Amino acid sequence: RHEQETAIPVEWPEGQVPISDGRPGKSEDVAEVIAFLASDRSRHVTGTPIYVDGGQGLLR
Repeated sequence: RHEQETAIPVEWPEGQVPISDGRPGKSEDVAEVIAFLASDRSRHVTGTPIYVDGGQGLLR
């Protein structure tokens, strides 16, 4: 409702998110990783960084 008052403007440099076709990530992307880590399916995941960046980190 008051999104214009509280939104933080984001400017994406052209060409900076090529792997995801220029689409920025969403909070749901992070939430799904959190749900996975909180579930029993992640029982063998230990001490591993997980980047939720659409592959952008691979290009730097």
